[in-house]
Amino acid sequence: MNIAVVAANGRTGRAFVRTALKAGHTIRAGVHTTHTLKPHPNLTIVHCDATNEADITELLRGCQAVASFIGHEVKSPAHVQRDSMQTVTTVMQALNIRRIVSLTGTGVRLPGDKIPLIDRIVNFFVEKIDPARVQDGRDHLEVLTQSSLDWTVLRVLRLTTGPLQPYMLREHGPTKWSTSRREVAAAALHIVQSDAFLQQAPIISRA
Repeated sequence: MNIAVVAANGRTGRAFVRTALKAGHTIRAGVHTTHTLKPHPNLTIVHCDATNEADITELLRGCQAVASFIGHEVKSPAHVQRDSMQTVTTVMQALNIRRIVSLTGTGVRLPGDKIPLIDRIVNFFVEKIDPARVQDGRDHLEVLTQSSLDWTVLRVLRLTTGPLQPYMLREHGPTKWSTSRREVAAAALHIVQSDAFLQQAPIISRA
C-alpha cells in the first residue's frame, strides 16, 4: 500500500514510518523543514506545509491512505490540527482517497467513554493550562466527522519512547496511562490496513 504520512518527522511519525516500511509498505513522508528519516528504497520525502493545498496534493499523489500525526509544539499555531485536517480532507476528496487515521489526545471526549480518574486529572490540568490545544483536537475531529471519508481518530493519553507493549483498541477505553509511540505506530498501521473502527475514535487501552 502507498501511504502518505503527515508530520512524518515527529517522534510518533518516525515510529510509524519505520513500522510501515518494515511491513512492506511504500511511504510518502511529509516533513515541514529538515528531517532525520533514514533513506529507504520505499521512502520518498516530500517537504510540505500541511495547511497548503498544493503541498498536500503533492504529498498525497498516488497514495491509497493517509496517516496524520500533526500535534502541538511550542510554537505551533493554535488551530494547527484543525487547519491541517481541513486541507488534508479537501485534497483527499479531490484525489478520491478515502482512508485516513489521525492521532489526538483523550481530552477529545465522546459519549460512552470510560475515563479513569488519572485521565480526568491529567486532562483537567491540560485544559486549564492550554485550552486551545484540547479544543483544536476536538475541532479536527469535527472536520473529519463532517467529511465523507473513511476516517479513524486514534486517542491516547500520554506518549512515551518505551518499547512495544501489549495493548487493545477499544471504542471507549478505558485509557491506558502510558502508551509508547511504537504502540501508536502499530495501532495506526493496523487501522490503515483494515476496515476497523470506521468513523470511530478508539482509545488505546491495556491488553
